[in-house]
Amino acid sequence: MPRSIIILLIFPSLAIAVEQINFDEHVFPIFQQSCLNCHNPDKTKGGLDLSSYLSALKGGSGGKIVDPGETNSSLITSVQQTSDKKMPPEGDKLSDDQIRTLSRWIVDGLLENKSSSARKPTKPKFESTLRSDPAAKPDGPPPMPEHLLLEPSVITSRPSSIHAIAASPWAPLLAVTGQRQVLLHHTESLELVGILPFPEGEPTALAFTPDSRYLLVGGGVPGKSGTTVTFDITTGTRLLTAAREFDSVLAADIRPSFDFVATGGPSRLLKIWNTETGELVKSVKKHTDWITTLDLSADGVLLASGDRNGGVWVWESQTASEFHTLRGHQAAISTAVFRSDSNVLATASEDGTVRFWEMTGGNEVKKIDAHPGGVTAFAFSQNGMSVTAGRDFKLKLWGQDFTHVRDLAQNLPAIPTAVALDSEGKHAFIADAEGAVRVFQTTDAKPVGEIQANPPTIAARLEILSSQSAHQNQAIAAAEKASEPANQQIEIAKATLRQINAAHKHWAAATINAKAITTRHQAEASALAIDDQQNQFSKSAANVTIESNALNLFRNQHASLVKLLNRSDLGSPLREEIEATLVAIDIRMHHQLVEFSKVENETLDARDRIERDAPLAHQKQIDTMDLYKSYLQARE
Repeated sequence: MPRSIIILLIFPSLAIAVEQINFDEHVFPIFQQSCLNCHNPDKTKGGLDLSSYLSALKGGSGGKIVDPGETNSSLITSVQQTSDKKMPPEGDKLSDDQIRTLSRWIVDGLLENKSSSARKPTKPKFESTLRSDPAAKPDGPPPMPEHLLLEPSVITSRPSSIHAIAASPWAPLLAVTGQRQVLLHHTESLELVGILPFPEGEPTALAFTPDSRYLLVGGGVPGKSGTTVTFDITTGTRLLTAAREFDSVLAADIRPSFDFVATGGPSRLLKIWNTETGELVKSVKKHTDWITTLDLSADGVLLASGDRNGGVWVWESQTASEFHTLRGHQAAISTAVFRSDSNVLATASEDGTVRFWEMTGGNEVKKIDAHPGGVTAFAFSQNGMSVTAGRDFKLKLWGQDFTHVRDLAQNLPAIPTAVALDSEGKHAFIADAEGAVRVFQTTDAKPVGEIQANPPTIAARLEILSSQSAHQNQAIAAAEKASEPANQQIEIAKATLRQINAAHKHWAAATINAKAITTRHQAEASALAIDDQQNQFSKSAANVTIESNALNLFRNQHASLVKLLNRSDLGSPLREEIEATLVAIDIRMHHQLVEFSKVENETLDARDRIERDAPLAHQKQIDTMDLYKSYLQARE
């Protein structure tokens, strides 16, 4: 069987091209069956007409219902009936196959028919799903710039006033506004790690997203134009541009779901811009003066804004409906910012106070008189601590309970314009009207360093480094020349030290050698003593043998005479003689037994001395060898 046939039998799906879903053949029949009763040209419920391809893509009064590649679009959540809007509102829910068909249509690029081309997504793929705890640290390492531009797009001899600084919620990264650019600095080393050009004008507002991946920059040309640009922190890519203002944007933020950007400025209007279409969705006229600050809560639910007249409002971000009106400040609002848990809003004012508001009822929970003359800047840390700066030229640190911890700086050289705390709350940053950012440790108020808002060009940096290198080489050469006499004395001292060390080594080795010789002599004496004891033992053992033989001889003689004496035919004279002889033999046997016991004891004593002294003598020999090895090592 041919190989191609075998493959097709095993993998029949390879023989048929995957059919792509299009509107005319697959989607429209579903709409016709379940949706057109309410969504047709004659009856456009919710402003939505699903009778044609173009009208379906246009969407309704609530915006687009589909976008290429976006499977969580309102169309899918509506037919799945997982959102407030349920389609169809009555009757049977769409089958799982029909819902999969609609999802496939979106994934395939919203094809109109077989011959049409797939549409590309209108915005980048963002992780828009919020965590149950928006303040929780995202998985993986925090995003940091990788190989971003380091050449300034604008070069000035003097720095301009810094409008805003922002610390990444999770990464060691600080964003600083410059002239038509945003500078990214590492919060530990303070090194410049990236530059984000902003040719639209002067950047005046900065906002990191809660996951630290993106940075929104707002600004423009005063009295002429304003906009926002959202950058990818890692690559420096401009992901989206939103807002078309006729004056500079003074305050801006982007919702974590990336569906809208909020802006404020001299127009006094709070504006909501759709990030997909770039169109203005809402324009709220409530503020009586320039909007100077705004902030979206980390969970994306609430939006706070403050103005130059001391007005503060909190809005439902989805509808821009008024949620709270916060009254109390008597002068311009410099900062309105949510704590990372979204439950508390802090507002700082030129009236010298910072007020904290709980968001359930909109009640003030704490007011602190932070800076006489006015609070110019305020910032929360990720852990709930905060830092303020004011027209008294002080930088202050506040605890999680809103109590004063310590002054971090006093008598600052210029009016503070912005403050920030790094992701770990270890460093406080304060920017001023002269274009400098000063850094202090929060634990002890120790100054760490300084950042300038007008970085030099790469060529200028290289020139400076070359000059510094040449200067250091000259300094090293001068120091070496000046140190020649001292170096000579050092060499003489080193030579003397070597002699002293050599002598010390020699006599230390001599000490070991003397001990080795003494131990060797002791070992030799012990060996001779053992030899004498061995000889003595041998002699004693021989004497034991001699005495034992003699004793046995007397015993044999005694036994023979006793046997003869027992004979009945002995005469009286012979018997008397034998008895006298037996008495003599008994006396000799007694003396011989005493001598045998003496010799035997001497032999046992000799054996005991050998058993006791032999191991000691052997150890002396081992000690002698060890000491000799130590002596040889000491001489090396």
